Amino acid sequence: MGPVVACHCGQCNRATSHFLAASNVQEAGVSWKETSGLKWYQSSDFAERGFCGSCGSNIAWRISDGETRKNISLMAGTFDDQSGLKLDRHIFVAHKAPYYEITDGLAQYAEGD
Repeated sequence: MGPVVACHCGQCNRATSHFLAASNVQEAGVSWKETSGLKWYQSSDFAERGFCGSCGSNIAWRISDGETRKNISLMAGTFDDQSGLKLDRHIFVAHKAPYYEITDGLAQYAEGD
């Protein structure tokens, strides 16, 4: 599993009501245990978000174009065992909500990294 990245963009803020924490992995290495409830929503002109069709929980984020897509970001909260995950950096901090400060000392990028 790759490092966890905290995204503070406006879309992630609206989708999570704060910021989103996800780990980017090679899509070829992902095997879904169950896909009957997995739904994909085209959230922008270039990306889509995977969610549970039963409860609405965020599961994943990926580039929409399957021809060029190599990776998928899996939401950190979806893992049963989160003990191996480590927050690495913050992205899109120029767009974060004004009600909090990032004080963990990790790298911060105004836009993507």
